[in-house]
Amino acid sequence: MQFSSTFASLVGVGFSLTALGAPRPVASFTDSGHSLAADSILTADPLTGLPLSPATVCRTDVCLQFRTGNAPVKIPEAQVCKSKMQADFYSLLYRNAKMDATVAWYASHLPGFKKTHAYANGRSDDTFYNPAGTMFVLVMGNPGKVGENTDTYAVTYYRVQPGLHEKSIIALNNQKVDCS
Repeated sequence: MQFSSTFASLVGVGFSLTALGAPRPVASFTDSGHSLAADSILTADPLTGLPLSPATVCRTDVCLQFRTGNAPVKIPEAQVCKSKMQADFYSLLYRNAKMDATVAWYASHLPGFKKTHAYANGRSDDTFYNPAGTMFVLVMGNPGKVGENTDTYAVTYYRVQPGLHEKSIIALNNQKVDCS
């Protein structure tokens, strides 16, 4: 009896909210049984406001089932060179997004940003950064040989206050720290 009265209450609340004009969740299905609702797909990173590559959208069965779309993983705030650093991490594992294509997408969607390239710890790293050094985007490849066009492993968006010097950003892209 408890279940049926709770269920009836939830249904009643749902109809009441709909009647008041509140949006209601709508299941959207495809031939595979699941799809992503348009409102679960981000087109800009919430931390920086910078454009977000369509390659960040997860389309695995688990992502589709839980409708995760391309929500970022928040990286804990850190201190780098006397600056507060915040970051959003997007995994691109199993997306078949090649580094060359991902880097080209960011190059065309981040006007005014500079780019630095490095090969460190067996991976290709490309970082796009604004002139003030307050925002940057790291595109990291899967492990591979120097010059190999591997799949993209992840994209991380950073916001830094106060901004970092260009020399510090280039060092970070090489997985080093230089606060001079």
